[in-house]
Amino acid sequence: MMKAGLVIPFVESAYRFLQEELRVEVTRGQLRLESSKATSGEVNVAIGVAGEAEGTVLYSMSEKTAKQIASILIGEPVPVFGQLAESAIAEMGNIITAQAAAGLEDYGFQCNLTPPTVIAGKGVVISTVDIQRLVIPLELSVGFMGISVALRYLSKK
Repeated sequence: MMKAGLVIPFVESAYRFLQEELRVEVTRGQLRLESSKATSGEVNVAIGVAGEAEGTVLYSMSEKTAKQIASILIGEPVPVFGQLAESAIAEMGNIITAQAAAGLEDYGFQCNLTPPTVIAGKGVVISTVDIQRLVIPLELSVGFMGISVALRYLSKK
């Protein structure tokens, strides 16, 4: 079972970023464990975590939500989810995860992050292999975003 200390920093970091940077309302849904390989999001940002905690964090949303978030971050309308919007969404995932990594240190977990990867398309399969994902559903005033935290604690040597 995933330790709360591995998830709490992601919830706190996401709330902080979404409310302060995007200025959107955020309501958290019911947390759930998921082992499905398919993601419901059309736009997904994947960031790898390595160190005392290892795994993957996914930020999933519809293309419509991604365009609305990108529009806020860029400061202009985003009619098509292109390279600029992709970069903005990747940076959002990067910032939230970096802030969460700092929070993980407060719980005693040192970790490093990989650069974000954006995976777009319907019915995308992203496997976290043998690590279950804890899904944090977030209802935003601009749409829905799910954060999937698939981390496991590695015991210190």
